[in-house]
Amino acid sequence: MTEGEFFCPLGRKVVDFSDEPEFSQISMFLSGREWLDEKDKVVQFASNFMPKTYCLDHLGNWVGGIEPPSDEQNGATEAPWFVKEADKNLGGDAIDICSKPSEIMKLVKPNRRYVVQQHVRDPLLTDDGKKTHLKFYVLLVCDQDGVSWTLYTYKSPLLSISPNPWSPNDLSKETQITIHRHPVPPWETEGWKQHWPGTYEKCKQGTLDVIQSAVAEGRLKGRPGKKQFEVFSADWMPDTNGKMWLFEFNMSPAVCQQEFDNVAGRDARRHTLMTHDETMLRDALSTVLPWEGGTAPGLWDMAGEFTGPK
Repeated sequence: MTEGEFFCPLGRKVVDFSDEPEFSQISMFLSGREWLDEKDKVVQFASNFMPKTYCLDHLGNWVGGIEPPSDEQNGATEAPWFVKEADKNLGGDAIDICSKPSEIMKLVKPNRRYVVQQHVRDPLLTDDGKKTHLKFYVLLVCDQDGVSWTLYTYKSPLLSISPNPWSPNDLSKETQITIHRHPVPPWETEGWKQHWPGTYEKCKQGTLDVIQSAVAEGRLKGRPGKKQFEVFSADWMPDTNGKMWLFEFNMSPAVCQQEFDNVAGRDARRHTLMTHDETMLRDALSTVLPWEGGTAPGLWDMAGEFTGPK
């Protein structure tokens, strides 16, 4: 065994990279990743990009004494409210919806942390009135010096589009929580493609600003002596005024999903999404760990390079 190589227990093979950080020269998990993944943590440095967010601790107390408005306050009942478990990303299963602030506490379970947000007032809808948001893919790399960071964003994000026309009075998850990815690129999606110009750059810059803050504040940390990287996604929603709203990061994004495993059972949608995901992940790995014949960077766009604290 040479310097910089590790034995992996699986067949005792010598590997340069493994998905188990202990046996890999490169870690595929960021140190401090929980600060992006958990909703009550990310809001501490990303609040400028997020809807007004109220945090509820595990004892049922509003963090900082800041609680949602009363039903009588202006605008409090004009759009639905989302009650989200802070440390879970379960494809909408950890989110409940209510119509007014006075109903929030009825949805809260004991000994769990939550964030509460009101729906964006003027969401940008498709031409046929459906709610949508962008699954914006991110590759973050920190060199083995522990301080040199590079952020990439993927030039082919995907839309998630509700199956139903949006209404603030419809509290169904099918209408309000858009989780299923649309296989057609945003710039080709009929009824939405006219909004694409400028959208990518806004998401790219917003993601860079948030990630830089996380590094500068010591939330994300380098691993001196070991290179690290991670592919994840950010959920961005545009409104009719041209502002982009960040809802969350998904450190376990829905890519190469289990439903795609059966090749014979894939329809055209699943095949397109699987091809998108395979290409994206292969090019990410080729960017981090180049090999002869690799395709890096593919559609990975360098968004910024910056230095974190030592």
